[in-house]
Amino acid sequence: GSGIFNARQGAKNFTLQTLTEAVKYCHVRGVAVHLTLNTLVSDREMSAALDTAKELVQAGIDALIVQDVGLCRELKKRTDVPLHASTQMTVHNLDGILFAEQMGFSRVVLSREVSRKELEFLAARSPLELEVFAHGALCMCYSGQCYMSSLIGGRSGNRGECAQPCRLPYEGGYRLSLKDLCLLKYYGELEEMGIASLKIE
Repeated sequence: GSGIFNARQGAKNFTLQTLTEAVKYCHVRGVAVHLTLNTLVSDREMSAALDTAKELVQAGIDALIVQDVGLCRELKKRTDVPLHASTQMTVHNLDGILFAEQMGFSRVVLSREVSRKELEFLAARSPLELEVFAHGALCMCYSGQCYMSSLIGGRSGNRGECAQPCRLPYEGGYRLSLKDLCLLKYYGELEEMGIASLKIE
């Protein structure tokens, strides 16, 4: 994660120094580093977000994972680092993929909710690399579109502050809390479809 502009504010994020060291460590071992700048960015924050991106590029990261289309547009003017459309953009159909292509993204992280049949359809037609979640939490809403945490406690999932109220019990049961996702046994099938990358939380 990258400080205040990533969707996991509760996590311990890298400092610039530790990130630079981590990137070197990964690159020596042939591992690429993709970093998240995947929150919505206000006009007042754009300059700081671009400064953060510049530092990340200088640290040697290989790709930025972005939600905000305005930030994407500004990054395309300033850097050649590949941009990946975050799952927070809720890309779940071919129109969304084609929009991401027009914006200059090279990869799309699809919504967790895309079905196997839809995945197969998209993988066969996508001009961009596709990445799918193979393990991790399932949201009771669509990634990037839930306002429940914001409504209940003023903590927006689109700002990396989701309090996960859907995980709490209501009326005596966990009625909104879904089981976690695990597609690892479908690895071979996803590879055959042409999925470029698996995201593991």
